[in-house]
Amino acid sequence: MKHDPLTDEVLALSLSEIAALSARATRGAGRNWGEAEEAAEAACWLARAGLDWAGALLEVLQHPAPQTDCALRIGIALADAAALSSPTRNAHLATSSPCFLLPFVARAADQTGQKIRLTVADTQVVLAPGACPLIIGPICISRQARVTITTDQHDSPPCPAWPQTHHGAIRATEYAQLTQLMMAFTVPTSAHSQAGAGAQEDDND
Repeated sequence: MKHDPLTDEVLALSLSEIAALSARATRGAGRNWGEAEEAAEAACWLARAGLDWAGALLEVLQHPAPQTDCALRIGIALADAAALSSPTRNAHLATSSPCFLLPFVARAADQTGQKIRLTVADTQVVLAPGACPLIIGPICISRQARVTITTDQHDSPPCPAWPQTHHGAIRATEYAQLTQLMMAFTVPTSAHSQAGAGAQEDDND
Protein backbone atom coordinates (compact mmCIF):
# COMPACT_ATOMS: atom_id res chain seq x y z
CA MET A 1 0.00 0.00 0.00
CA LYS A 2 1.31 3.47 -0.92
CA HIS A 3 0.84 6.30 1.57
CA ASP A 4 0.77 9.93 0.48
CA PRO A 5 2.02 12.13 3.35
CA LEU A 6 0.90 15.28 1.53
CA THR A 7 -2.76 14.44 2.00
CA ASP A 8 -4.59 13.83 5.24
CA GLU A 9 -6.50 10.82 4.05
CA VAL A 10 -7.35 8.17 6.60
CA LEU A 11 -5.47 4.90 6.27
CA ALA A 12 -6.41 1.58 7.85
CA LEU A 13 -3.76 -0.67 9.40
CA SER A 14 -4.00 -4.20 10.69
CA LEU A 15 -3.00 -4.97 14.27
CA SER A 16 0.27 -6.49 13.08
CA GLU A 17 1.03 -3.33 11.08
CA ILE A 18 0.18 -1.17 14.11
CA ALA A 19 2.52 -3.24 16.28
CA ALA A 20 5.41 -3.12 13.79
CA LEU A 21 5.07 0.61 13.09
CA SER A 22 4.70 1.48 16.78
CA ALA A 23 7.70 -0.57 17.89
CA ARG A 24 10.02 0.78 15.20
CA ALA A 25 8.88 4.37 15.65
CA THR A 26 9.47 4.09 19.39
CA ARG A 27 12.98 2.76 18.77
CA GLY A 28 13.58 5.57 16.31
CA ALA A 29 12.54 8.04 19.01
CA GLY A 30 15.45 6.81 21.11
CA ARG A 31 13.71 4.35 23.42
CA ASN A 32 15.08 0.90 24.20
CA TRP A 33 13.67 -2.35 22.81
CA GLY A 34 11.77 -3.12 26.00
CA GLU A 35 9.95 0.21 25.82
CA ALA A 36 9.36 -0.26 22.10
CA GLU A 37 7.68 -3.61 22.69
CA GLU A 38 5.55 -2.14 25.48
CA ALA A 39 4.53 0.78 23.26
CA ALA A 40 3.52 -1.58 20.46
CA GLU A 41 1.41 -3.68 22.81
CA ALA A 42 -0.23 -0.55 24.24
CA ALA A 43 -1.00 0.83 20.77
CA CYS A 44 -2.69 -2.45 19.80
CA TRP A 45 -4.76 -2.43 23.01
CA LEU A 46 -5.95 1.11 22.26
CA ALA A 47 -6.84 0.08 18.70
CA ARG A 48 -8.82 -2.92 19.97
CA ALA A 49 -10.66 -0.61 22.38
CA GLY A 50 -11.60 1.72 19.50
CA LEU A 51 -9.39 4.59 20.68
CA ASP A 52 -6.95 6.88 18.87
CA TRP A 53 -3.79 4.82 19.20
CA ALA A 54 -1.76 6.88 16.72
CA GLY A 55 -2.49 10.23 18.36
CA ALA A 56 -1.73 8.85 21.81
CA LEU A 57 1.55 7.26 20.66
CA LEU A 58 2.73 10.42 18.91
CA GLU A 59 1.93 12.45 22.03
CA VAL A 60 4.26 10.16 23.99
CA LEU A 61 7.07 10.07 21.43
CA GLN A 62 7.25 13.81 20.80
CA HIS A 63 8.51 14.31 24.36
CA PRO A 64 12.13 13.50 25.28
CA ALA A 65 12.56 10.14 26.97
CA PRO A 66 14.02 11.41 30.29
CA GLN A 67 10.84 13.35 31.16
CA THR A 68 9.32 12.14 34.42
CA ASP A 69 5.80 12.61 33.02
CA CYS A 70 6.33 10.09 30.19
CA ALA A 71 3.15 8.01 30.05
CA LEU A 72 5.03 5.03 28.62
CA ARG A 73 7.48 4.83 31.51
CA ILE A 74 4.81 5.57 34.12
CA GLY A 75 2.60 2.87 32.62
CA ILE A 76 5.38 0.28 32.62
CA ALA A 77 6.10 1.05 36.28
CA LEU A 78 2.41 0.70 37.20
CA ALA A 79 2.11 -2.65 35.44
CA ASP A 80 5.36 -3.91 36.97
CA ALA A 81 4.14 -2.99 40.46
CA ALA A 82 0.90 -4.88 39.86
CA ALA A 83 2.86 -7.91 38.64
CA LEU A 84 4.67 -7.91 42.00
CA SER A 85 1.28 -8.11 43.73
CA SER A 86 1.50 -4.54 44.96
CA PRO A 87 -2.13 -3.43 45.40
CA THR A 88 -3.22 -0.30 43.57
CA ARG A 89 -4.52 2.22 46.11
CA ASN A 90 -4.26 5.93 45.40
CA ALA A 91 -1.81 7.24 42.82
CA HIS A 92 -1.68 10.93 41.89
CA LEU A 93 0.58 11.80 39.00
CA ALA A 94 1.08 14.14 36.06
CA THR A 95 1.48 12.86 32.53
CA SER A 96 1.63 14.29 29.04
CA SER A 97 -0.62 11.60 27.53
CA PRO A 98 -3.31 10.26 29.89
CA CYS A 99 -4.85 8.05 27.19
CA PHE A 100 -1.62 6.07 26.82
CA LEU A 101 -1.82 5.01 30.46
CA LEU A 102 -5.02 3.05 29.88
CA PRO A 103 -3.47 -0.18 28.50
CA PHE A 104 -1.10 -0.39 31.46
CA VAL A 105 -3.81 0.30 34.03
CA ALA A 106 -5.89 -2.39 32.29
CA ARG A 107 -2.98 -4.81 32.70
CA ALA A 108 -2.77 -3.89 36.39
CA ALA A 109 -6.49 -4.68 36.70
CA ASP A 110 -5.90 -8.07 35.04
CA GLN A 111 -2.96 -8.88 37.30
CA THR A 112 -4.62 -7.86 40.57
CA GLY A 113 -8.16 -8.97 39.77
CA GLN A 114 -9.39 -5.50 40.78
CA LYS A 115 -11.46 -2.89 39.02
CA ILE A 116 -9.41 0.29 38.74
CA ARG A 117 -10.67 3.82 38.14
CA LEU A 118 -8.57 6.43 36.35
CA THR A 119 -9.72 10.04 36.70
CA VAL A 120 -8.55 12.93 34.50
CA ALA A 121 -10.36 16.26 34.99
CA ASP A 122 -14.02 15.56 34.11
CA THR A 123 -13.33 12.12 32.66
CA GLN A 124 -13.38 8.80 34.47
CA VAL A 125 -12.33 5.45 33.03
CA VAL A 126 -13.15 2.17 34.74
CA LEU A 127 -10.94 -0.77 33.84
CA ALA A 128 -12.12 -4.21 34.93
CA PRO A 129 -10.11 -7.42 34.48
CA GLY A 130 -10.30 -8.54 30.86
CA ALA A 131 -12.96 -5.96 29.98
CA CYS A 132 -13.20 -3.15 27.48
CA PRO A 133 -12.76 0.23 29.23
CA LEU A 134 -15.84 2.08 30.46
CA ILE A 135 -15.23 5.74 29.60
CA ILE A 136 -17.38 8.39 31.26
CA GLY A 137 -16.73 11.80 29.70
CA PRO A 138 -14.40 12.97 26.92
CA ILE A 139 -11.12 11.12 26.56
CA CYS A 140 -8.19 13.53 26.39
CA ILE A 141 -5.15 12.69 24.29
CA SER A 142 -2.94 15.71 23.86
CA ARG A 143 -2.45 17.71 26.97
CA GLN A 144 -0.57 17.66 30.25
CA ALA A 145 -2.93 16.49 32.95
CA ARG A 146 -3.15 15.36 36.54
CA VAL A 147 -4.27 11.76 36.82
CA THR A 148 -5.66 9.89 39.81
CA ILE A 149 -5.67 6.09 39.85
CA THR A 150 -7.60 4.23 42.54
CA THR A 151 -9.29 0.90 43.09
CA ASP A 152 -12.91 1.29 42.03
CA GLN A 153 -15.28 1.19 44.99
CA HIS A 154 -18.30 2.54 43.09
CA ASP A 155 -21.26 0.67 41.68
CA SER A 156 -20.21 1.37 38.11
CA PRO A 157 -22.29 0.40 35.08
CA PRO A 158 -21.07 -2.79 33.38
CA CYS A 159 -18.17 -2.33 31.00
CA PRO A 160 -19.08 -2.38 27.30
CA ALA A 161 -18.30 -5.30 25.04
CA TRP A 162 -15.10 -5.19 23.05
CA PRO A 163 -15.67 -3.83 19.51
CA GLN A 164 -15.96 -6.56 16.88
CA THR A 165 -13.17 -4.96 14.85
CA HIS A 166 -10.19 -2.91 15.94
CA HIS A 167 -9.78 0.81 15.20
CA GLY A 168 -6.89 0.76 12.76
CA ALA A 169 -7.46 4.25 11.39
CA ILE A 170 -4.52 6.63 11.15
CA ARG A 171 -4.28 9.93 9.27
CA ALA A 172 -1.65 10.08 6.54
CA THR A 173 0.10 12.93 8.35
CA GLU A 174 0.35 10.80 11.50
CA TYR A 175 1.60 7.86 9.45
CA ALA A 176 4.28 10.11 7.94
CA GLN A 177 5.38 11.29 11.40
CA LEU A 178 5.67 7.75 12.74
CA THR A 179 7.45 6.61 9.57
CA GLN A 180 9.94 9.46 9.94
CA LEU A 181 10.69 8.32 13.48
CA MET A 182 10.97 4.73 12.28
CA MET A 183 13.51 5.70 9.61
CA ALA A 184 15.81 7.05 12.32
CA PHE A 185 16.16 3.44 13.48
CA THR A 186 16.70 2.03 9.96
CA VAL A 187 20.29 1.45 8.88
CA PRO A 188 20.91 3.43 5.67
CA THR A 189 22.19 1.61 2.59
CA SER A 190 25.96 1.80 2.23
CA ALA A 191 28.74 0.05 0.36
CA HIS A 192 29.57 -1.83 3.55
CA SER A 193 25.99 -2.99 4.13
CA GLN A 194 25.76 -4.19 0.52
CA ALA A 195 29.12 -5.98 0.53
CA GLY A 196 28.67 -9.60 -0.45
CA ALA A 197 25.10 -9.11 -1.59
CA GLY A 198 23.88 -10.52 -4.88
CA ALA A 199 24.85 -13.51 -6.98
CA GLN A 200 28.22 -12.27 -8.13
CA GLU A 201 30.04 -13.79 -5.17
CA ASP A 202 31.33 -17.35 -5.17
CA ASP A 203 29.73 -19.06 -2.18
CA ASN A 204 31.25 -22.50 -2.81
CA ASP A 205 32.74 -24.04 0.33
